[in-house]
Amino acid sequence: MKKGIYLYGITDKIEKKNFGPIGINEAKVEVIPCKDINALISETPIINFDRFDKEKLTKYVTIHQKVNEEVMRNYDVVPMAFGIIAPSKAEVLRILERAYLQFKTVLRKIAGKAEFAVQVWWNQEKLLEELVNVNPEIERLKQKAFSKVSILGMPIKLKLGKLIQQEIEAQKEAFIQDIQAHLKNSSHDSTSNKLIEDDMLANFSFLIEKAEEGELDKKMQELGERYEEKLRFKYIGPMPAYSFVNINLELGNFEVVDEARELLSLGEEATLEGIKKAYYSLAHQCHPDKHLNDPEKVQEMKKINQAYSILENYCQSYDDSCGDFMEEPYQKYSFKEEAVKNSLIIK
Repeated sequence: MKKGIYLYGITDKIEKKNFGPIGINEAKVEVIPCKDINALISETPIINFDRFDKEKLTKYVTIHQKVNEEVMRNYDVVPMAFGIIAPSKAEVLRILERAYLQFKTVLRKIAGKAEFAVQVWWNQEKLLEELVNVNPEIERLKQKAFSKVSILGMPIKLKLGKLIQQEIEAQKEAFIQDIQAHLKNSSHDSTSNKLIEDDMLANFSFLIEKAEEGELDKKMQELGERYEEKLRFKYIGPMPAYSFVNINLELGNFEVVDEARELLSLGEEATLEGIKKAYYSLAHQCHPDKHLNDPEKVQEMKKINQAYSILENYCQSYDDSCGDFMEEPYQKYSFKEEAVKNSLIIK
């Protein structure tokens, strides 16, 4: 059977070169170095994971996650999506070279941090009972609706249903905002994930310093006490930062820099001072605190932050190709294709 190279994740500085037979099909997990980053890999037969049933697929996904979790105990890891198999080690090296700037940017973002999933469930029936008791308008409409014969009471029942739905949605939003506000100061980033059960209120992921896990535990206990009998909480972690990794392997280093440059409305060259001014100008306009309850602005702000991080890392790599990065605010950096490729020479 034809063999390939399975890719688990990317690390930066790493001393350990062999993690033993913990990979897919008990293969030995090793590293492939490229400049100052490394790929976590193991040799594997070429596998079409789509042909497996749910049980076997879950087994492979679990192995993929456990490899990254094992390495994450001592190193920062950018986890790759499950199921990436390259034809050779040379192709893995090409991936590292092509997406080097993306990997460096994400590694910098997650340094010393881990992902924690916070899941919240609610009892809508209990909430409905409380709404009837505390909202006089709901109680009034309820009594009025059921005091009339069925047909005559229908418009009132429709009005009652609409009011109840509005109150439930308002309460849901209040719960979510309070939970996010309570955990916000402990996290560097957060994201809302898909709800996986009918009675689930929220499913968040937070990027948190590994050293702050005790503080998160304390805050989760506080939320549990605050919403006792109303909400049920569960949090999982530390995990590799799957929700905060967005690597596009189709984009090379130049394309990534050029996209970031255009997003910040910069010319073909700029100083660090100019990059920062462009970033702060856009951040001032799009900051989520100015646009509450606007998910589009939240995503736009994340893209702006990402673009700034990419250009900052590029400038550092630009100087690394010539010497130490001095952060000279008025030194000009070129964003032309030739300059980008020359500054990101893989040593």
